[in-house]
Amino acid sequence: MIPVLLLTAAVCSSPLDPLLAKLEAAVYMTGSFRQVDFWALTLEDEVSVGTMHLARPDLFRLSYDDPAGAETGFDGSVLYTVEPEVEQVVIYGDREPGSFLHLLEEAGDSTACRILDTGPDSTRVELEGDFGQGIILMEVGFTVSDSLPYLFSTTDLNGNSTTYMLHGITASGSVPQGVFGLVVPEGYETVEPEGT
Repeated sequence: MIPVLLLTAAVCSSPLDPLLAKLEAAVYMTGSFRQVDFWALTLEDEVSVGTMHLARPDLFRLSYDDPAGAETGFDGSVLYTVEPEVEQVVIYGDREPGSFLHLLEEAGDSTACRILDTGPDSTRVELEGDFGQGIILMEVGFTVSDSLPYLFSTTDLNGNSTTYMLHGITASGSVPQGVFGLVVPEGYETVEPEGT
């Protein structure tokens, strides 16, 4: 996970300003990702890779390489997953978008922020607070030279975390047509879990 421009200057404005300015100027971003989900209860992790698409204000789509055709995204109306193993598209009608840019908006004035480290061309920032969805900690890394993100990580109250390493990120001022529209593959069932 793009309404980070709503993040007030008082919230981590100094370390995150270059990234926030870049995200405000770039209407659309795409690139590759490596996702690591860590489960605190079992001490196990799961790794997946794919292609990321992000656009303001809160659109996103993650297309996974394995299994082919697996996706999760927000098309402007609903949060969804495409699950080829069971030939289903799951619609989460009442959930908020879950991209990192949407979560940055949730930082709020109570967020504690600190720089973890800086390198010749990188800055990593930690944000602590109540970001919704049980998330209490975020880590964001971006390059100094072009202010593009290369790392985003969230940790919840139970110690579970999701980390994205981003590669080959490019930004542009326009969104390619049809990138975020949900397409239900032929023969797939559309389901909406109870309580969503």
